[in-house]
Amino acid sequence: MNKKAYPLALLSLLTALPSEAQSAADTLSYTTAAIYRPDTLSNAQKTNQLLLQGALSAAPLVGIGVMQNIHNEQIRTIRYGHYPHFRHHYDDYLQFAPLAAQLGLRIAGVEGTSKSPWQVLTADAAATATMLAVTSAIKYTARVRRPDGSSRNSFPSGHTAMAFTSATLLSLEYGERYPWLPPVSYGLASITGLGRILNNRHWIGDVVTGAGLGILSGHIGYWISDRLFGSTGRQLKYYNEEPTPHLRLYAPITLSATPSQGEGTWSLQGRHAALGIEYTPPQWPLYLKGNVGLSTFRGQEGGDGLGRSAQDHYLSLRLGLGRDLRLWRGFHISASASAALRKHVGRATTFPANEPALYMPASSVGMGIELAPRWRFTKELGLRLPLGLDYYPSSYHLTTPQRRYGLSPVSFYGGTALEVYL
Repeated sequence: MNKKAYPLALLSLLTALPSEAQSAADTLSYTTAAIYRPDTLSNAQKTNQLLLQGALSAAPLVGIGVMQNIHNEQIRTIRYGHYPHFRHHYDDYLQFAPLAAQLGLRIAGVEGTSKSPWQVLTADAAATATMLAVTSAIKYTARVRRPDGSSRNSFPSGHTAMAFTSATLLSLEYGERYPWLPPVSYGLASITGLGRILNNRHWIGDVVTGAGLGILSGHIGYWISDRLFGSTGRQLKYYNEEPTPHLRLYAPITLSATPSQGEGTWSLQGRHAALGIEYTPPQWPLYLKGNVGLSTFRGQEGGDGLGRSAQDHYLSLRLGLGRDLRLWRGFHISASASAALRKHVGRATTFPANEPALYMPASSVGMGIELAPRWRFTKELGLRLPLGLDYYPSSYHLTTPQRRYGLSPVSFYGGTALEVYL
């Protein structure tokens, strides 16, 4: 993969990476007090509670995946702009890697949360059957066309669902004993989801929804196995207070608009996908932030969409400061300011002749401010809605056969961002 692919790779990894990265049982339960202490529960009660916590951690990801369908064309535009010829089929095999690791460890005699290999195999079989049944039912009911137009069974992504089912099975069996395994397994699953997007086989919404369904299927598989064998070695975890994060990752997907100066209906439309990190030093009232992103730009007249013919492609870097304000439990609003560097990395070789030529500097420096309502719905997963404006003093303009349009140095943007708390 070339170097330009890294930001989108990280973006897709984060977009697909759920709160399961540490433990599926880590769902925040501070909103309702636990009725039973973990050591007072019967096996049936304990397995039911574990399934409930797993379902509550997977459900928001499914919901976010459905919502991410609004970004389908946006992500495809970036994909066509930066990696139009990506064709690698590692995702056909990588989806099974975590499951192969789980079975290999068990065959090698490494103890996990299940008492016997048969209990592990039962969980694996039940989870896989659940995943196949659910995804197939949705695929042939929704009948969403694939990005490459080959068929109408795109939503949700079966490869991604299998990858996250595999990752969940490995994490539930060995994650408590080896805490580094969940990040590795979900990372591999996320790379599978990335491959489905880069290979033009799935939309971003397909991949994120498939990830949530895969996690849910893994929990159902272990619930069935634990109930059939009458025991479970997994532990319930309760969180009576909202944990204070010092480090979080976020993946904004935004749409920007830059109006032309003076008369005319032309404007500059941008599509942006990025990966960011925010760090709050101990005892600091402010957090430090930075992100790396990919952008595509094209002039548009009136309400015409961006389509596949984005002309200019940019790599951006942002560094800044921000502050969180807590509204109530789980709900915050963030305000931040940042400096930005934007670097031109390519231009489309062909585009319609009636579209304007875009002239932007090879690199430019600017600044921006942002306001972002945030909802943290599990210990490790949240959603934000970034709204902001950027100021780039560098001169850039659109030129049509009739005239030249200067563009405002101020642009406005909005979108969504998935958050992962570390």
